[in-house]
Amino acid sequence: MLIRLLVGTIVISGVLPAVLIFSIAGRWDLWNVWAYVGILTIMFCYHIVALYRKNPDLLKEREKPPSHGRAWWTITISPAVMYILQPVAAGLDHRFHWLDIVPLGGVIAGLVIVVISLALLIWAMFVNPFFSGAIRIQADRGQRVIHKGPYALLRHPGHAGGTLAFVAGGLALNSLVSIIPVIVIVLPIMIYRTMLEDQMLRDELAGYAEYVAKVRYRLIPGIW
Repeated sequence: MLIRLLVGTIVISGVLPAVLIFSIAGRWDLWNVWAYVGILTIMFCYHIVALYRKNPDLLKEREKPPSHGRAWWTITISPAVMYILQPVAAGLDHRFHWLDIVPLGGVIAGLVIVVISLALLIWAMFVNPFFSGAIRIQADRGQRVIHKGPYALLRHPGHAGGTLAFVAGGLALNSLVSIIPVIVIVLPIMIYRTMLEDQMLRDELAGYAEYVAKVRYRLIPGIW
């Protein structure tokens, strides 16, 4: 299972976006693109190896078809944007030079924010043994409220980290055009998914209402 997951991760998070961007842009000398896909590949492979050692049951849960949860389509659209639509937009931006105007400092800042955002996402996975891609109450796995680590600050830190990584990816790729599908598609979906999941947990998971009273914010500290 581990080898299969690693190969799939390398292909989807590394090879696919790199091929799309470079082939559409018509050039291979974009150092920031190499850095971006390298970050995605290394961090996601690391999280798979770490989960395989620490919590293989969570890997099995995350491998289940998304249709076994509520609003299953929300878990399929966001990865499609990150690994296909955003790279296509970035490749077109670099070919036609619409908005590839991010200064060097902004590109570097984008890469740093991507690393921090993905680290927050992976941290949430490590802390929460019920970090499923599906929106469901995992009664079969004895789901309980998780309130430590990043969950002491936000109720949905994984969603926050993943969404921020999407936005910062546009800066890292030096393509403001590639941020458009994130704003138009990903942000509304993540807000909807967070609201749906949060309400489900309030209604059906014991102790979650008390947790909500202590941790007020879902995605953005001090705002929402």
